[in-house]
Amino acid sequence: MRWKATSRDVKRIREDLEKLGVAPAFSHSVSERLERFAAELTPESYDAVLSGVAVAYGIHRRGLQGFKKTARDLDEVQRLMGGFASELRKLDEALRTLAAFVARMRRQTANPAVPQRRTLH
Repeated sequence: MRWKATSRDVKRIREDLEKLGVAPAFSHSVSERLERFAAELTPESYDAVLSGVAVAYGIHRRGLQGFKKTARDLDEVQRLMGGFASELRKLDEALRTLAAFVARMRRQTANPAVPQRRTLH
């Protein structure tokens, strides 16, 4: 892609980057840095630099999307673990109640005169 060799100010660089799919916020900060030496570049070099920035932006954007997906997945895992912990607390409470019931049943069926030889289940 050939760009006009005329003006390579911040505005023009930004427009050229945005035509390549670079987001305005990213192109704004990069265009200010590129302006310092853009006028010295040949049209081919200028094209190569802009293409490099666009590729770097694409990689950066995919990395951010991956991070956002990972964060969403982590939130989902945290939510599921919270639900699992709640169910475990309920199970623990039920097991304590059952253990207390079994202990009470053992006390009621125990005959102090005859030693227990078998285990009640």
